[in-house]
Amino acid sequence: DPGLLRSFHAMGVRMAGFAHFRTNQFADSSTDQPRWDGLSPLGVQLLAEMNRLGVVPDLSHSSDRALDDALRLSKAPLILTHSGCKAVFDHPRNIDDAHLRALAAQGGVIQINSVYVKASKPTPERDAANKALEAKFPEDRPLTLAERADLLAQRHAIDRTYPEDRAAFADVMANLLHAIKVAGVDHVGIGLDWDGGGGVVGLEDVADLPKLTGALLAAGY
Repeated sequence: DPGLLRSFHAMGVRMAGFAHFRTNQFADSSTDQPRWDGLSPLGVQLLAEMNRLGVVPDLSHSSDRALDDALRLSKAPLILTHSGCKAVFDHPRNIDDAHLRALAAQGGVIQINSVYVKASKPTPERDAANKALEAKFPEDRPLTLAERADLLAQRHAIDRTYPEDRAAFADVMANLLHAIKVAGVDHVGIGLDWDGGGGVVGLEDVADLPKLTGALLAAGY
């Protein structure tokens, strides 16, 4: 119900997205099968309500066609709160240069992610282990403290047994510098998604943020 956004706005919400990893009733997800060819009719209503209330539309995770619809219909600039550049890593969660330019032309901002910043080597054993763990602890089921501790312990065991091919600081910088080159400094921010799996070698948490400042200064910004 797009009208519920009024309640969230009254509680202080000033930014909202349309989809996450799966296509839903508002929009197609970039990582799922399309159902609406962009925003759904309900998603168009939600966008209009965002514009009316002053809630910033976030198109990260939504499909390129949903971004196209939002760029065409929105009366206010858009934001991609945590996305990357397809020119650096061609992943569905990232956007191409044409969309970067369109976003900037409309006054919007892309915030560079620390996930999906480089192609990683496939690890079928790790993927299978994580899939089994997700089946054991479904995302939509509330967990007791003991179950959560068990989940984390098993996740750490998977990390030790099948180490992840992790991205590094330089990969984040490659995305950041490319976005600045294409969209301009006024249209690029930082949105590292540390609470959603983000964090790379050399950029693990907020203590490492000054490295970004140093690298930007070194690049002439």
